[in-house]
Parts: sequence; C-alpha cells; structure tokens
Amino acid sequence: MAGNTLAGTEKLGSVNAQAVKFYSNNIERFRLNPTDGEMVVGATASPYAGDELAAVATPTLTFAVNGYSAQNGSGTWGEILAASTTAFSALQGVYGGSGAGSGCLGNYNGTGTSNTRAGVYGVCSTPAANAGGGGVVGYNAIASGSQRMGVLGYYNGAAFGIGVNGIGFGGGIITGNNDIAVVGWRANNQNYSGYFNGNHVIANGTKSASVATSKGNQLLYCEEATEVWFSDMGNGQLINGEVTISLDPLFLETVVIDATHPMHVFIQMEGESNDVYVIPGTNSFVVKERNHGTSNAGFSYKVNAKRMNFQDHRFGNDPVWGSGDTRQYAQYAPPPPIDYEKCVKFWEEQKKNWKQTPMPAGFIDYMTLQKEAKQMELVKPKK
Repeated sequence: MAGNTLAGTEKLGSVNAQAVKFYSNNIERFRLNPTDGEMVVGATASPYAGDELAAVATPTLTFAVNGYSAQNGSGTWGEILAASTTAFSALQGVYGGSGAGSGCLGNYNGTGTSNTRAGVYGVCSTPAANAGGGGVVGYNAIASGSQRMGVLGYYNGAAFGIGVNGIGFGGGIITGNNDIAVVGWRANNQNYSGYFNGNHVIANGTKSASVATSKGNQLLYCEEATEVWFSDMGNGQLINGEVTISLDPLFLETVVIDATHPMHVFIQMEGESNDVYVIPGTNSFVVKERNHGTSNAGFSYKVNAKRMNFQDHRFGNDPVWGSGDTRQYAQYAPPPPIDYEKCVKFWEEQKKNWKQTPMPAGFIDYMTLQKEAKQMELVKPKK
C-alpha cells in the first residue's frame, strides 16, 4: 500500500503519485486516486471522468450507494447551492441498460395509510412568481418516433384505481371501486377540471354529464353527429301569420351561414294555427303560416349552423387505430344500472371477467405495462 501516516502532520495519505488503497481481509475495498483526489468504492476507477466520489456496485453488493435514517431527516440529500446557475439537478439518475428499468425509482414502503402517500413527491417552493412552476415535470427528449410520453401513470389491475389524478382548488380524490385513466376535479363547477386546446378532443366511448338525482348521480349522454354543428334555441310568436326572427349576434360570430352552409331551423308550434314554413336567411329567418293564415300563435325553435372553421368537416379518420377495418377493436359496452349498489356490483363483475381488448400493431397493452412494472419493483429487503 502506497499510503502512510505522515509523521507530525496529522495526515493520512501518500506523498507520491500513487493511489491510496484501503483494504480489509486483504481485499481492496476503496481507493483515493492521486490525480484528482477521486474516491472510488467497489472499483479502481469511476465509469466516468469528473466524479468526486464514485461507488460502483459489485455482484455481491448490488446497491452502489445507500442512505438510511431513522431520525427526522432524509436518507439521502442532494442540493444545488444558491450561488449556482447550473441547469443540472440536485439528484440525477440515468438508466443505461437494455431492460425495463428507470432513471429513478421511488417506493413508499412504510406503514402510513394516508391517501397522499407517494413513491415520488415533487415540490416547487420558490420563488412566488407568476410564471407557474411544477411540483413534477415530465419531459421526453426523443426527437423521432411515436408513443413518446412525458408522464405515464397507471396502477396494478388487481385493484381499482386512477391512472392520473389532477386536483384543482376544492377538488378531491375519488373513492370506491373505479377504474379511471385520468381524473381532473375542480369543485363547484367552477373554472376547468380539464382544458384541451387543439383541433380534436376524442373519446371512443360516450361523452356524458353526471347529474345529481334522487337515485344518485346519473349519466346523461351527448348527441353525436357526422358534422360539426352549433345550436341555438328560443321562442317566437306569429303576428298576423308571419314573423322574422333575428339570430343572436354573438352566436353569428361562432358559425358560418351562407349558400354552401345553410342553417337548419326546426319549429314547434305552441298554439292554434295552420301549418307553418321557414324562409332561412344568413342572419335571420322568417316563419310564415300557410294558406295566408293570420294567427298569432307562439312557437319554439331550434337553429343548427356549421361551426366556424369546421364548416366543411364530415367524419374524419382517426389514424391512431391504423388502416383497414378497425371494428375488431371495438367492444359492446353493457349499460350500468341506475341503482348505486347494483352499479358497484356491476363494476366488480366487469373487472372479474375482464379480457384484454385486441389492439392494433404498435399499441402497448395493459398486460405489457403490468409486466414491466413488476420488473421495476426492486425493493431492497429491510434489515
């Protein structure tokens, strides 16, 4: 060993350009390299240049660095000091293998039962600027290909759960037996529980409103169409058998009405009269009684007009599902019961009898995700 105690200096080390090696049981355990003072544990040098302290796992000791605490503190702490302007992170993990590992794994393995206990917890605490900031940011830096996800959330399918839960002010975490991919909750119907700015917001199933009733919240379903329509409704009254209804100017700012894209008007008479017909225009329409009628009956109406900037849409392929006949990937959706208890039992039975839906080539199915999740659940045994 090149190292020695330097008499009278209270120093342990070497006075030459040789590494200081530390042994136990006649086996080198770690060394202090002479060129830059790098400390290396488990190897003779770091895999990368520029390390101050490097620990390299061995076949026997497979965890290179471990930090533990039974006190009011963390097992491991990393900090970029306030004077720094670096864009590097205080803690950085890189997965360079060929398996299904990750750059960072956080595992809550405690005894708490809080609904917010987490494997990974991110906090943005300063400064109090108006530029946002996130507790957790996910970024995929691959500049080609597909299926590049910034954030992926899912759970063990043996349980019920939520893949991703976003809580706005006054929102909460849904309880009960639910299988939900994404939840966005803002209380009291204020602001936005979810906001999507883009050409299409697509749901392959039904689009529903959940409405409170004496039998629990019930689902009311949206009407679907082959084209993009905006609607307005109102009331009118014939005056001696005829009346002109002017459309709301604000509604006219949202639609296109011309010879190529005429409005559609539907009339429901609410009084005694002859049959009526409609003469449509571009910003108004005339309701007229047939056979020179002169009644003063009231009516209600509904106007459909093409949405501005989408006036020429009719159907439109969804390329996510690939080419050809995609009906093989669709499944019948059994209707849920109205009664709460029956509905809970219904979902439990649906989960027991679940089978993976056929998916086009290139899709990553649920079973594959679960297998990869099992490979990543590397929990060091407690001592």
